[in-house]
Amino acid sequence: MKIKLITILFILVGLQNLQAQKVHFNRQFAPQEGLVKYVEKPYRDEICLNGYWQFMPVNQPESITIDSIKTPEIPENFEWEHTLLKVPSPWNVNGFTNGEGGDFKTFPSYPDNWEDVKSGWLKKEIKVPADWSGNRINLHFEAVAGYTKVFVNGILVGEHFDSFLPFNFDITEHAIAGQKIEVLVWVAHGSLLNEPGKYGRRNYVAGSFWGIFIAGIWQDVYLQKLPNTYVTDTFVKPWVNKDELEVEVTVKNTSTNEVKFSLNADIHRWINKNGKSIVEMPEINWTLGQKSLSFNKEKLVVGPNSSKTFTLKSNVNGALDLWSPDSPNLYGLIMSVHGKKQIIDKDYTRFGWRQFDIQGTELLLNGKTFQLKGDSWHFMGVPQMTRRYAFSWYQMLLDANANGLRLHAQIFPRFYLEMADEMGICVLDETAIWSSDGGPKIDSEIYWEACRTHVEGLILRDRNYPSVMGWSVCNETLPVTKHVFNAPQELIDRNIAEINKWVAITKKTDPTRT
Repeated sequence: MKIKLITILFILVGLQNLQAQKVHFNRQFAPQEGLVKYVEKPYRDEICLNGYWQFMPVNQPESITIDSIKTPEIPENFEWEHTLLKVPSPWNVNGFTNGEGGDFKTFPSYPDNWEDVKSGWLKKEIKVPADWSGNRINLHFEAVAGYTKVFVNGILVGEHFDSFLPFNFDITEHAIAGQKIEVLVWVAHGSLLNEPGKYGRRNYVAGSFWGIFIAGIWQDVYLQKLPNTYVTDTFVKPWVNKDELEVEVTVKNTSTNEVKFSLNADIHRWINKNGKSIVEMPEINWTLGQKSLSFNKEKLVVGPNSSKTFTLKSNVNGALDLWSPDSPNLYGLIMSVHGKKQIIDKDYTRFGWRQFDIQGTELLLNGKTFQLKGDSWHFMGVPQMTRRYAFSWYQMLLDANANGLRLHAQIFPRFYLEMADEMGICVLDETAIWSSDGGPKIDSEIYWEACRTHVEGLILRDRNYPSVMGWSVCNETLPVTKHVFNAPQELIDRNIAEINKWVAITKKTDPTRT
């Protein structure tokens, strides 16, 4: 009896010690940063619309047509779920592994029946700041899985169908500064638009696993303020072999008058202010150092309600340090749009002074032979939706003396590239054109057009990241066409022709990685 009592006592003491040793993680678990950086303010601003949204599942009959899916009627009376949906997250996320490969529920509050929901309405109300008056107002989505239509105050503002690419709508005419707006989003799982046939069923780009399964807003949403004339795109071309930094800048004028301006590029060293611990490294804490380089272009004009692209160039002459896995030096480019009397807009782009090239069978980085040693993996869900995961993965690679990876079978969230930039990881960036399950409908013009748009969208989103050493336009498409579908020669030839089109789009959209 004494032995039993002593044993119980030790157990109780042990449990108390375990309780006393609990560690509470009092830092941000999933650190993130908005698209508008501090150096762009006050010309730009944004409000993150992540958080709780109302959700109304819609059960579709088996006989539903694709036209009906694409032309939903806004219900007169919504029947919102008592449980709120947490954006960003797919509403069916808890069923992703079907009990295989996960011993947890990502969002325990979500009802089990959501896992089988194929379409639904999502709603969020937000007040437009009063001091945004006189500016353009954009609604920006980083990624929504499924066929999507967006309404503001009951008025359709646009549609989108690519589960991995960002998109935005100018909602200025529907958003009055100082008043609330209602954002209503219709999302239908891609499978509802399937057209099964002998040679596939999907007319859209779905990626693998995660992309095929999920439905809903799975990345960030923002309401953004932009000036009436602003930079819509900046493409930094680091021609190390020519010691020349080239920048393409696209300026949009939304006014009814011609706008005259000049462009000024100021480049500053990007400084990471984080500590070196594994807790601090993935967090966001940076500033810009002193100016390293500056150049401009004057006497420019953009006509009313139009866009125009301009090119600025400067020799570097040792002003910038090279980016490489051993020394991942980064710089911030601030592009200022100067009007007649004042600055109109500021646009920020982070980049690295480096150049990847291929000569014969050799990969070169900054003119020297470079050997890649790395990893590859599919995107597997919510546990990977944080910079902390990316950091841990990359640190394991560095600890194993590796220096690169392939982001496989879909477009990953932006922070995977951002962390790679900061840690010196080289990335082979891949589209979501994945065919291994025999899903793509290779006899459909709709599918091939979606692929071409998808390839261009990936390049446009990621071409400024110095960590991106190259592009992978597809995965296992031709082998599936040949050996799974046993397709006729005309479809094999079409598949080859489309792959060549993707390569051509890539080279045109990004001539800096040859």
